[in-house]
Amino acid sequence: MPANIPDNVKDLLERPIVVAFATSNPDGQPQVTPVWASLEGGQVWINSALGRRKDRNIRANPKVTVLALDPENAFHWVEIRGEVVEFDESEAALAHINKLAGIYAGNDDYYSFNPEGKGKEQRVIYKINPTKVNGM
Repeated sequence: MPANIPDNVKDLLERPIVVAFATSNPDGQPQVTPVWASLEGGQVWINSALGRRKDRNIRANPKVTVLALDPENAFHWVEIRGEVVEFDESEAALAHINKLAGIYAGNDDYYSFNPEGKGKEQRVIYKINPTKVNGM
């Protein structure tokens, strides 16, 4: 059943706060990666490259968790448990990572930070529908 992200924690996904993104490895061990994220409507969008560990994990088990912690107030946080419901490998994925680069790093060209990936990787947006939200 879809869950809504409460207004009092939405800022954690609208500000440039690096979030912890948890997936499950094939042996069940959690795998957590710091990533950039965006709130798009009621979904959380994470962007990565096709074939990475988290990509393989999500394709095998689309249940994921995102944790955002306010770096200025440890009592302001949100944990979003959810399921990846769409893998967007279109040109929109490149536009999304460039948008995130602008928000998080002030330069809307992601490959200026990751030149070795330019032309060698396929970007993917993981669109996550929240199923449970905890936070304060």
